[in-house]
Amino acid sequence: MAGEIHRLAVVAVCDDISMVASITGRLVLEHQMMSRREVFAIVEPLRVDHPMTGTFTVNAGGCCFVSDLASVPWPFAWLVGRTGPHLRAAIVHDWMIQNCSNPDAPVGTRIEADRIFRDLMTADGVRPVRRYLIMLAVSMATIWARASTPAHAIRTLIQTGVIGVLLLPATCAVVLTRSVVDLVERCLNDVKLEPPDDR
Repeated sequence: MAGEIHRLAVVAVCDDISMVASITGRLVLEHQMMSRREVFAIVEPLRVDHPMTGTFTVNAGGCCFVSDLASVPWPFAWLVGRTGPHLRAAIVHDWMIQNCSNPDAPVGTRIEADRIFRDLMTADGVRPVRRYLIMLAVSMATIWARASTPAHAIRTLIQTGVIGVLLLPATCAVVLTRSVVDLVERCLNDVKLEPPDDR
């Protein structure tokens, strides 16, 4: 229902503590361009409940926070899109990372933000395989930002290497297909293709 407020919760076990994580609120976005970059501001606030942080609110308003949605490199967009059931959790994750340096922020490190992101994706019904792949990508970004521990980095790099080998043929096919389509579009740039006439 269009006007319905969605509340989904998940019960998970972390360090032998039963916990409930949830996001409450409709995700309403406003499209903006900043320095030739496509970003989105949230129009309605999102409320987050998590045992690590308690309750906090991601406030609406483009002057305070904007997101690029789920940052997915284009060769892997066939597998995990920029939008989907993981989107609300991705928006909250972006907000947490942008506010890590704020002393009033709910989390102080990217690794904590990543853990909450994982639980919120579970709460919003993201399936386990897709959630695992998204978390690998997020963990790689945390390593790239030099915000990871050595053990976390080694574990992530090994898992990413194994998954990368498994996905290599499909990813190569996607990249090759896109390259062929781009080449055909460039060749036909000045040619107008009309749909066939049914008459």
